[in-house]
Amino acid sequence: MKKAFIVTLIFGVISAEAIELELLSGDTRSACEAILCLASPVKPPECASAIARYFSIQFKKPWKTLQARKNFLNLCPVDSSNDPEMYKYKNDILVHLDGECSVSSLNNRVERKVIRIDRICTNNGDETICNDVNVYGFRINPEPTNSCRLLSSSAYTDFNLKYTCNSKFYEKEEWERGYELKEVSQEIYNALPLSQKEQKEKLIKISSYEYSKLPKNQRKRTNFQYYRIGIAYYQKIFIKKDCWINEK
Repeated sequence: MKKAFIVTLIFGVISAEAIELELLSGDTRSACEAILCLASPVKPPECASAIARYFSIQFKKPWKTLQARKNFLNLCPVDSSNDPEMYKYKNDILVHLDGECSVSSLNNRVERKVIRIDRICTNNGDETICNDVNVYGFRINPEPTNSCRLLSSSAYTDFNLKYTCNSKFYEKEEWERGYELKEVSQEIYNALPLSQKEQKEKLIKISSYEYSKLPKNQRKRTNFQYYRIGIAYYQKIFIKKDCWINEK
């Protein structure tokens, strides 16, 4: 890990003069790197081993985990006795983390819930059978993790997280393809860029008499309902999935 990274990661809190990582090794060096790396929501590859070492400190009894983490962090030769904020960061925040916090990890937290229940009916000729089917919605979770809340509360971290998406849940088909469809007039459709255009078949209810007058390729019948097959024009509204940003 380069000294320049150390200086910029925590703005002067732990200076290059206070920690000379080049002179440290083993768990002492890893403890210092963990203190520095966990303070940023964007972590370079050099942080991986120190963070993994820190979160490997885990015991069945929570109090043992807390004490072992404190002992590990205290290996780093930084005196926080006269700095209440640094003492809080080391002893009240870092030791209670249940995982690291990063912009990428927050944007990978997909939330799923039932947004409605559809009744689907089929007719096999003798009877009509109906079943209730759960329709699921998906979104990037708008709530920060416990670790992110803790880290954001410290003056010695670089966290200023913000959720930039709406709170809407998108149906599975929309979520997986990456966009929802908004029906528009043909005039608006024609003015759209090609990347935003989509046409789909649209069923328009008609009477049985109208149905009988249409060619077979222009009509459809389902469950005693008669339809004319038309064309609907849609604009693609792309779904934003990189919802979390860090404003610092």
